[in-house]
Amino acid sequence: MAIVCASPLMARESREVEVAAALAARLGEPLLLVGVIDGEPLTEATRPEAQRHLEAQAERLELPPGRVSCRVRSDTDAVLADEECRHSRWVVAAAEGWRTSAWRRASLPERLARHGCGPVLSVRREDALVDWLRGRRRLLVVVGVDPLSPTADAAVAFLRELRRVGPCDVLATYVCSPLEERDRLGIHTPVHVDLLEPQARDMEALDPAVETVLLREVREQVGDLLGEGGVEVVLEPGFGRPADHLLHVALSRGADLVVVGMRARGAVKRLWHGSVSAGVLRNAEQAVVCVPDVLREPRHALPPRSVLVPVDFSDASERAIAQARSLVGPGGRVHLLHVHRKRLGETGGFMDHYGVLPEPPREREVMLRRLWELVPRDEGAQALRWSVEGVTGEDIAQAICQATEREGVDLVCLGTSGEPSREPDALPGAVARELVARCRRPVMVVPGT
Repeated sequence: MAIVCASPLMARESREVEVAAALAARLGEPLLLVGVIDGEPLTEATRPEAQRHLEAQAERLELPPGRVSCRVRSDTDAVLADEECRHSRWVVAAAEGWRTSAWRRASLPERLARHGCGPVLSVRREDALVDWLRGRRRLLVVVGVDPLSPTADAAVAFLRELRRVGPCDVLATYVCSPLEERDRLGIHTPVHVDLLEPQARDMEALDPAVETVLLREVREQVGDLLGEGGVEVVLEPGFGRPADHLLHVALSRGADLVVVGMRARGAVKRLWHGSVSAGVLRNAEQAVVCVPDVLREPRHALPPRSVLVPVDFSDASERAIAQARSLVGPGGRVHLLHVHRKRLGETGGFMDHYGVLPEPPREREVMLRRLWELVPRDEGAQALRWSVEGVTGEDIAQAICQATEREGVDLVCLGTSGEPSREPDALPGAVARELVARCRRPVMVVPGT
């Protein structure tokens, strides 16, 4: 698989060619130089001169004979049509020098990434890249991550390729909205600002409990990265365009390279939703690698190591607990959750629009004791890790979904029964349907006998 370098012909400086050549030498791949006359017609009279200019560039590169080929194209559309471009290992392109217009703002690197080519390196600050490729220094890389985004999975998967090329220190950066994360996780924080510490009144501050969950989620998404260099998780709270916050981290930390994933959307969806990757490509001061989401690694199905069981103290709950313990092996975890349905007129604790409340104080100790009494005492059960929790919420299905996000479980195991329960917080049959529709985790429904 070749390294493809797209360069505007007749430009004053073409340092991206030097970067592409160093990359090809490092990986032992052939190099294809594609010279583009962007904005001017390519005629039979100008083609030979353009070809000679490109070949002269190739001769100056420190690559073995026969490892470099040259091709001249009339415009960016012709580059996108090249089969070698679509099946390349890397595409290296100049960040500047491409013609844009009012109706087409996208530069060639952005359009290459949209069309599903290989990872597209938009070159800026060439000296840092060349020194890294020649083994003279480490690279400081900011990668945009998001535990909920498949495009971020593609960017993380590319880090493994990057660290095979050379040593990299990685800043795994998640731009997150504190309010949206509290809503997703159901983490309760008092909203009475007069009772809060001054540092907790900041809208952009992350609740410590939210921060703990996000750090865990990002570390799980990044996983173990082989190769030389450190990995640091950076949580960047913010509102507005995520690309701006990501570039703020890159600039403040002195990064050499920014890596982002890109979703292959149509033109209308890009106009409506915007694009983080497009904002980074257009405004970054560093080099950028844009990774199409089609390149993300498939996730392999693994046996669950942690299961959440919603409990209403019915026979169905006990069957679900027995099923859950049979699914996780020794060292696995089973989390028992009781949801107290909030009733009209109930008070106690702070009201909060973004998180669930704990169990009512007068019932909390009794409820937790009842949950612990459901934990089996035999030797097999003792090989598992058990935890219990009681929360209050108006929407039971949402409270369960929020608990799955907080606890990071692999599976929800829900018992159902056609028989009515006398328990005040019995789970209605509709909860199973709502969980299947709304929960991001797999849901196993254990029917009654």
